[in-house]
Amino acid sequence: MPLKTRSILAAAVLFASLNAPAAMAAADPAVTRAETFCQSMIEAVRQSNGKARLRAAKLTSVVEESLNTRVMAQFVTGAAWERMSEAERTAVIGALTRYSAARLAQEFDSFTGQSCAVDAAVQTRGVDKLVKSRILQPGEAPAALNYRIREYGAAWKIVDIYYDGVSQLATERADFAAVLRSGGPAALVRRLDEVSALAR
Repeated sequence: MPLKTRSILAAAVLFASLNAPAAMAAADPAVTRAETFCQSMIEAVRQSNGKARLRAAKLTSVVEESLNTRVMAQFVTGAAWERMSEAERTAVIGALTRYSAARLAQEFDSFTGQSCAVDAAVQTRGVDKLVKSRILQPGEAPAALNYRIREYGAAWKIVDIYYDGVSQLATERADFAAVLRSGGPAALVRRLDEVSALAR
């Protein structure tokens, strides 16, 4: 299961550790969210038996539970978000959720002993918490990633992922800017769904 650095979905699994001590998870709610996300993702991969469509279906609920895709969609679309109707926003959020699940299903095609190690020293950045972690892959050097998690009511949600200091949301925003400018929200939804279909 190779790590592909530009994928927000492959990187997302690094939010938590399957082997993290229970005391670490209890120490900070952001770590609890991270660990739950990682465990749910690994379980979805295990249950899919190598079938991409089944993984995508199972991972959709994981994405909906752990990521704040509305906040992510707002950032990815930038100023265009304010000009969208609520129906257009809902369509973009749904497409981004499907895109995330499909890409995740593609990146993680099997479980071969991967695990995640989360740093208990969570940093507070304003209203956000920065979680540092590494993906541990048998026979390969660990890869380090950082994550931004924010509280919404009683829930903590993932809102951004960083690889080598680069925001994955900023990368996605740049990747889809031209489509959004030329065709608006409908074109963005179509593009996201096209990529999602290819990933399945």
